[in-house]
Amino acid sequence: PFAFAFDIDGVLIRGDNALSSAKRALSIVGGDNEFGVYIPYILLTNGGGESESTRCHKLSQQLGVKIDPEQYIQAHTVLKSVVHQYADLPVLVLGGQGDTLRKVAEGYGFKQVYNTLDVLAWNSSIWPFHSLTTEERTSVKITDFSKVCIAAIFVFHDPRDWALDIQVMCDAIRSGGVVGGPCILGHTRKSVDLIFCNPDLIWKSDFERPRMGQGSFKEAFQAVFKSLTGAPHPHTQFGKPTKATFEFAGKVLRNRVLGKSFSESYMVGDNPESDIAGANAAHWKSILVRTGVYDPGQGPPRHYPTHEVEDVEQAVRWALEQEFRP
Repeated sequence: PFAFAFDIDGVLIRGDNALSSAKRALSIVGGDNEFGVYIPYILLTNGGGESESTRCHKLSQQLGVKIDPEQYIQAHTVLKSVVHQYADLPVLVLGGQGDTLRKVAEGYGFKQVYNTLDVLAWNSSIWPFHSLTTEERTSVKITDFSKVCIAAIFVFHDPRDWALDIQVMCDAIRSGGVVGGPCILGHTRKSVDLIFCNPDLIWKSDFERPRMGQGSFKEAFQAVFKSLTGAPHPHTQFGKPTKATFEFAGKVLRNRVLGKSFSESYMVGDNPESDIAGANAAHWKSILVRTGVYDPGQGPPRHYPTHEVEDVEQAVRWALEQEFRP
């Protein structure tokens, strides 16, 4: 048997709408093909910002096919594999709306989760250019951050207020974890771990041109931090195309085929820098579609796929031909 991993934005979905080719492709892998076979698949995205169950419910409605959380991996799902290191420690979670990602992190097993709105509610002079809305105030966790030592900062999803988040990150890291504490020299301060979940500089929405992603936020933070300290802050990177995320995805795929070995994994994506680069490094077959970030009019991709097609339906049909009519 073989299996698929599909990216979502620019492959199956654009904005809030499913691409017509996506519904046909999922029907084919569901068994509506001339060979009469069901092909196991997962969805592997650098998106996120909400729980896996919430996102799968939305995707099921958009795509007209039931998507189970067990076959869905978003940028921060991989953090389930490291939660044991931080479960009892104070962590700062960035991204998403309100306290949505606090709840997601707590669902993963993190027990002391804070966000930058909590910090702003504690002391509004942290960033005087953002006034908390009534809705934001109802979501905050009242905390005295002078008594909290942040052990790690997790950028789960794209931050909504880059300036506030970069300010709080710099404050926490430069003081060894205590926001508002004295600045400590780099070689003597306690290290605050920094983890990013998505390296994508850009992503495809329903706007005509690609939008900046979490990778752009990382570049902005590191540029500011380097200007302040002379060097960027060490960090761990998850998300496509990282080895850790593709290894995690491989385990999920094996669970989908009940532990049986499968001959080939096909990654179908629109971003050469994440989907194609990661699949190639993992020794999967990679199929690049033209319905998302990749624009052939801008020149050849930096990372060449195994095959290039117009859309996800063509990708699935090509893979079937490779497997059943080699």
